[in-house]
Amino acid sequence: PALVGWPSSELTPRGRLLVVASHPERFADSVVTEIVGYSDENGDSPFWDAIGRNFFDLNYAAAERLCGLKSRTFLAELMPHYPIYVPLLPDEAQEAMGQVHPRAQITFDILMREGFETDHYIDIFDGGPTLHARVSGIRSIAQSRVVPVKIGEMVKGVGRQYLVSNAQLQDYRAVMLELDYAPGKPVTLDLAAAEALGVGEGASVRLVAV
Repeated sequence: PALVGWPSSELTPRGRLLVVASHPERFADSVVTEIVGYSDENGDSPFWDAIGRNFFDLNYAAAERLCGLKSRTFLAELMPHYPIYVPLLPDEAQEAMGQVHPRAQITFDILMREGFETDHYIDIFDGGPTLHARVSGIRSIAQSRVVPVKIGEMVKGVGRQYLVSNAQLQDYRAVMLELDYAPGKPVTLDLAAAEALGVGEGASVRLVAV
């Protein structure tokens, strides 16, 4: 998705949620997301070193690259399916379980505010937390609205911030805009905002206050 207006760390998680809101038939009633777990400044993951590296002659960075080329499922299916006893793991690996990588902390905080919760599962690669939520209870989905577009002058300094998406499946776009929007009425976008979203007069957008 093309996301402009705010840092991608803020826009991307919320923008993805509006995709779910616009195309519910493509998603289950509940959704799950994995958050990147702890790794040190050298890119080494103590959790991976304690478990995954015993089954693959790869360091954590190489395993992540391989997952990017294939999929995380590819390696996960080759991992052992029997229980792993946590007390037998090195202290560093135990301490890493459920920890969030600093680069992923913003995403984690956003999703928790959106209504996601942690559960009893962690990522088999780096021990990062797994979050889950019922789609109907996710804030940006439940509170978003589909409204028609009116092209005009956007009033500056009197509105609030909204995440606005074109709700399309192909060429999906989302932007963060300051809007003077009144529920039940069309949303006024100037030409620059409309072009960024790829919409015109009379089209519909999905928006939610942030």
